[in-house]
Amino acid sequence: MSNKLRNIDKVAINKQMALPLKFKSIKNRENYLVSKCNIEAVKLIENSTFWQNKKKTNAIPGAIIYGPKGSGKTHLCSIFKKKINCVYLTSLSNNCLENVTEGKNFILDNFIPGKNFPSELVMHFMNQVTYKEGSILLLSRLSPFEMDWDLDDLNSRIRSLISSEIKLPDDILLYSFIVKYSNEKNLFIGDKKLIYILERLDRSFESVIKVIDRLDKHSLEANERVTYKNIKIILDNLNAD
Repeated sequence: MSNKLRNIDKVAINKQMALPLKFKSIKNRENYLVSKCNIEAVKLIENSTFWQNKKKTNAIPGAIIYGPKGSGKTHLCSIFKKKINCVYLTSLSNNCLENVTEGKNFILDNFIPGKNFPSELVMHFMNQVTYKEGSILLLSRLSPFEMDWDLDDLNSRIRSLISSEIKLPDDILLYSFIVKYSNEKNLFIGDKKLIYILERLDRSFESVIKVIDRLDKHSLEANERVTYKNIKIILDNLNAD
């Protein structure tokens, strides 16, 4: 969290306040709002034809979703995991190849070159998943072309996969999300207080969830409405974390 006020687009948000909020969410999935910053990634994980496709020559149903921390990759990943029934991994170990069975699907999170994902092991893993006709969804803060693997063949393989970028939410989406999430908590916060919060938060869903959860907890325990004083205390504590 930053102590510096963020310059938000108040004009756009004021226009949004005058309209009835319309939330477009992924079917049967709460709290994931779809907008231009993530629509392509959403289309990718909902493409059942792609993920259920059988092995082609030297290819697997595999893709990379990348973007900065707080952009919603982990949330989207949890939706995909339920949809496709994947094994979730944050690193590869030497015995991981034994777990690659026929048609098994995987999510590799925080996927960047390094000790958690050694180049040779990643190459063997991808070859094994290809052979067993499985699939892999890679989540990373780096785009495929920002990654530099030790093996040219692996660089080529990673860069040939379909990729989709998730950007940080814009102010309109973040405003919509904070309204939706706070309402679901039965925590009704006035527009001026919402602007006060947004100006002091990082531009991420993660930040909104943290502050609303803590406001909700305080309101329930103290049995009182949300005040600027309470908001400031919670924001100061978040900044200190």
